[in-house]
Amino acid sequence: MNFEEIVTKVGIYGASLVISFVSGLLPLINTELYLVAVSAMVAQHSLLPIALLSALGQIAAKTILFYAGRGIFQINMGKFDKKIVAVQTKFKEWENKVDALILVSATVGMPPFYLVSFVAGALKLNYLRFAIAGLLGRSIRFTVIVYFPQIVIEYM
Repeated sequence: MNFEEIVTKVGIYGASLVISFVSGLLPLINTELYLVAVSAMVAQHSLLPIALLSALGQIAAKTILFYAGRGIFQINMGKFDKKIVAVQTKFKEWENKVDALILVSATVGMPPFYLVSFVAGALKLNYLRFAIAGLLGRSIRFTVIVYFPQIVIEYM
């Protein structure tokens, strides 16, 4: 199924939710590139809902990774094994600031939010705190991404 078919079936808001969800599980699909393209095609009043629905789609996907980290789902992390250990080390370094680490990861992508989601589950962090910090971070990230092209165009 291609992008046009998805948008035709579920609309731009539904497509944003679905594409972001899939992207949250399969890093080969890039939500950020999707959002830049969409921001050039839709009316400005649609940008914030698209950003927020994309953040929601990502958190739904990261919830699966979170619970996979807890062992509820089996996801082969294969090539990420060394990176998972590095992220676990970061969590230990940021011991009392874990919410901030999740927020930073979700906002700027360092350390990768994909891995942070898995490790947060493996370390048995509180899911609600993880989801709130992650949703806030992704909302900030995606809102900046959808409005950035509009700002650039306005000042050119």
